[in-house]
Amino acid sequence: MPPIVRRSARRSLVLAIAALAMTATTGGAQAAPAAAPAPEIFFRAPADGATVPTTFPVVFGLRNYGVAPAMVQYPNTGHFHILINVEPPAPGVVITADSLHRHYGAGQIETTLTLRPGTYTLRLVLADHEHKVIGPALNSRPIRITVR
Repeated sequence: MPPIVRRSARRSLVLAIAALAMTATTGGAQAAPAAAPAPEIFFRAPADGATVPTTFPVVFGLRNYGVAPAMVQYPNTGHFHILINVEPPAPGVVITADSLHRHYGAGQIETTLTLRPGTYTLRLVLADHEHKVIGPALNSRPIRITVR
């Protein structure tokens, strides 16, 4: 007849076997924590190359980062800006407020733009609570649109 093993001893044995199995599969090394996915900023609409009327909807896209209104300081969040026919400022630089730098400091994730007929390059830039550019990872790739 097999010896009676107390429940706590059995649990310890199972844990020891599991630890040995993990050591055998990882070579004794602890697994490094998974890196956080990189943030991504993009236009959901309009599409690159689109032809749009003078007034058209713009929908912002953001992955692996959060949106918060300007003046709200919270880790890994920012608010959107649309840059029209201009390059984004360097990280840490405040985005000016003018006709080429549209601010969405209330935390908006979409808007309606009105532009004169012509061809435009648009870029989304996420800025921190003080309207400072966060960095290149939170600048979208540019899209070109034609306003008819």
